[in-house]
Amino acid sequence: MGVRFWREADVAKDTTPGLALGPKGTTVKASRVGTMAVDAIEAVQAGFGWQGFPDAMFYEAAFGLRFELGGDLEMGPIRFLEALDRARAVAAELFSGSEMLCAFVSIYGGPRATRRQWSALQQLQHMGFRHPFGPASKVGLNDEDHIAQFGEDVFQYCYAAPFAKDDAALAALLWASIAMVTIGPKARWISEIHIADLQKRLVLTAYDDRGMDVAGPDRLALLPLYRKFNAWLLDYDRAAMDAKFAG
Repeated sequence: MGVRFWREADVAKDTTPGLALGPKGTTVKASRVGTMAVDAIEAVQAGFGWQGFPDAMFYEAAFGLRFELGGDLEMGPIRFLEALDRARAVAAELFSGSEMLCAFVSIYGGPRATRRQWSALQQLQHMGFRHPFGPASKVGLNDEDHIAQFGEDVFQYCYAAPFAKDDAALAALLWASIAMVTIGPKARWISEIHIADLQKRLVLTAYDDRGMDVAGPDRLALLPLYRKFNAWLLDYDRAAMDAKFAG
């Protein structure tokens, strides 16, 4: 479907469940979440100017880095652990000066939310991410092929959970992002996880054990990562990164 940018008219609040996930996988009325409830689409637009995070974020960001996580290791547990270690190291450096972060989770589905969305978020709770998600912003993708075949559009349900930075929460989100089918536990049905410092306009997303994109507001914000983890940069896009950060 390529890079997705969404119009405001396509965005609707999903209130079907009427619940937010609370600590330890419990559910609470969304109104009780208070200031913890964050509109995912509005937050991304305010922080980064995007109507939702685009696919292949590296190519859409004015300043970005793309890291190779698994290296040349064969598929399996050792490669997964290498990818997780690299992702955690980059995240620790990127957010070293952050106090508050926000997790953005995207799940695809039909026009009506189901228990699948909330089950997926609950899996994150069981994996160690204990912070509550507010109600979803529901985004229509205007997928003409899907509409022609099934008579309805594909929707992306976007959830946001702000949290005070802590290593356990970051580790849980990165594990869920990188985990392969053969590595458990795995957060099923979750398509994308972005971790952002909205105030500093820093964001990262790990696609799986292969790679991770990082974006920032300017060259200086990402220059320490470029220098410290240069050996991990994806060679395919290295020339583009060198053009902005070398020297």
